[in-house]
Amino acid sequence: MYYLAENGIEKRIETWKVIVPLHDNDNKEFPEELINSVKTKVINEFGGLTAVNAVGQWQSGRELYTDRNIQVIVDVPIKDHKETTSFFLSLKGELRKELRQHKIYVTFESGATELLSVNEFLQELGFEVNSNQRQLLTQYDVQRLIEQSDKVQKRLGYRTLSLIRNNELKCIIWEREILGTKIITAIEDKYPPDTVIFSADNLEEYFKEDTFGKPLVVIGSYEYQLHILDNEKRRYITGHPSEFSAYDQGNKEPIFFHTLYGALKTSEFIPIYLETLLVDYIILRELGIKGEEIAMIVSSDGIWHVGGGCFIGCNAYLPIKKILEPIIKGYDKVRDLYENGAIDEISLMQLKMLYNYKSKKEMFIGYRKYRGQGTTDVKIVLPEFKVNTRIQQSKEPKAS
Repeated sequence: MYYLAENGIEKRIETWKVIVPLHDNDNKEFPEELINSVKTKVINEFGGLTAVNAVGQWQSGRELYTDRNIQVIVDVPIKDHKETTSFFLSLKGELRKELRQHKIYVTFESGATELLSVNEFLQELGFEVNSNQRQLLTQYDVQRLIEQSDKVQKRLGYRTLSLIRNNELKCIIWEREILGTKIITAIEDKYPPDTVIFSADNLEEYFKEDTFGKPLVVIGSYEYQLHILDNEKRRYITGHPSEFSAYDQGNKEPIFFHTLYGALKTSEFIPIYLETLLVDYIILRELGIKGEEIAMIVSSDGIWHVGGGCFIGCNAYLPIKKILEPIIKGYDKVRDLYENGAIDEISLMQLKMLYNYKSKKEMFIGYRKYRGQGTTDVKIVLPEFKVNTRIQQSKEPKAS
């Protein structure tokens, strides 16, 4: 996919094009919502698209017909050809049915090459670097990252070397290493002097008793924990929200507010809350507490895990008693999946990253160490980095 060039990095891509008609054979326009849904489906799959208005003409006998269409264009890495082909074949069939067309044109061209700078290449791999930032990487470093780009994107072998606040330059200098390559980023420091700075991969080492009550900033949360969300579609371990639509209340719907997802309907709240419960359960299990020792306490203010002298609270206002049934059943189901090793790697990574598993676990360990019994009620501030999240969801997430 990536190749070292004389003045940068070459990225091999293929271009897919879909012709989407804007009206039927009787010249009646299709609803705008239908056309927009096609665009949304492509964006959710690939993260973006180019839409070009196009006019086609064809002749039958002496009649000249004119068609108005949009041409949807997507550039995709060559390595994803099999999955991309499957997606467009499925889309082609759906469009033929929904738009009542005899034929939908889908084409692709291979062999295109995009030229990237070193910093653009690093950004594609998920590193928090600015495009105009100077990078002291040798060709050997770049070649090593290219050869192991799949491992890099999964953040294997990652560690922070140093994290220093430079008061004179008003920036935080973050040096880290991945697969033997050192990368340095200068991050704007706009935090109060008493702010405690952590690196996302090393929270436990820096966590000390004198950090209690002070503002905490985690550097590298996106790079270390959240990058996988930019490269994979959303996978619900607990079931897609549509599977819980029977629990929606219509006009009487209570609105659940979530810090990441914003306002949620009941059907959206249930799987997200279940995932949060599963993360808490995983943390307790990884602390050495046996599954049979972990009990769940349910109240209108949320659900608590208790076991091994520890407790983790999953706060939420639960005004509807009947949603406790799918939550409790779903919890037993996903806990069994976890215990049996039946959750696939990407889904488990997404789960942990979405709910700040790393930060939550290390903070829990720190609180248990310095305050006796553990709790996770800690406010963590994340630095502002531009993240183009490809995660599929029914609502836009609120900015952190």
